[in-house]
Amino acid sequence: MNGVLMDVQENIGIFLGSLATALGIILGFIFQSGVLNTLVGVAIGAGITYYVQTKTQNRAWKREYSVKIAEVVYGALFKEFKSIVQKLSERYPIYQTSFDTWKEFQQDHRYFMVDESFREKLDLFAEQLDDYSKAAVKLGAEIRNIIYEETERVFGVKTSQIPRPEITYMKKYTHCSNTPDLVQCVASEITPMDFATRGETDVSDEKLTFIMTSLEGHQIHSHDLPIFDKFWQSCLNRMKENNTFKDVISKNLKIIIIVAGLASEITERIEKPWKI
Repeated sequence: MNGVLMDVQENIGIFLGSLATALGIILGFIFQSGVLNTLVGVAIGAGITYYVQTKTQNRAWKREYSVKIAEVVYGALFKEFKSIVQKLSERYPIYQTSFDTWKEFQQDHRYFMVDESFREKLDLFAEQLDDYSKAAVKLGAEIRNIIYEETERVFGVKTSQIPRPEITYMKKYTHCSNTPDLVQCVASEITPMDFATRGETDVSDEKLTFIMTSLEGHQIHSHDLPIFDKFWQSCLNRMKENNTFKDVISKNLKIIIIVAGLASEITERIEKPWKI
């Protein structure tokens, strides 16, 4: 609608310029002022026409540059925002999440293709995401320590290696197995059984073997589900009481909200060139 209105305004300007030129010529004849009045009328008309044409050209250049920014900068940022939200929503809060696209832009001319106020918002978000990632990595290390301690307390096995929950199950008539990452399972609060079979259908006869390696290098296998459940619940309880876990969960929710706002603003900026 804005584009149509501006086109109408420009056409009116051209019309008025032409009208002024014609009027100048007519006035020259009416008042018999000779060439002088005619030239004045032509100059006025030419000036108006030049102004309108310059404004039209500037508008075209502005739109072309805005389209380039939308394609080169904002499109890439919007794609990464979607990826970040997906990672944070999956509830695996122990891995580093970085605003890589923006950090790349910060190193070259694309950084200055974004207006200063929005650059500051993106700079701040990159710092907040780095802060979250450091806390997430710290949480991963603390969950590992919880697992080591609970393995020794519940199973009586002292280890420096994360135990492996091996899940076997039947999918229709096919025998399947999966060994999910125990740290990831605890962090996401999803049991190894559910983690291993997530997204699967027609699953039956699930079995868990908990494989531990002692400090001497001996492997100990446990099939005792009640003992594993005790171990699992204790790991979860200790993690939920952990201050780093609480901090990560809080930051996770805040960042998702921030990303939603930035993504909305990015969308407006992508659509803006088509309204010029």
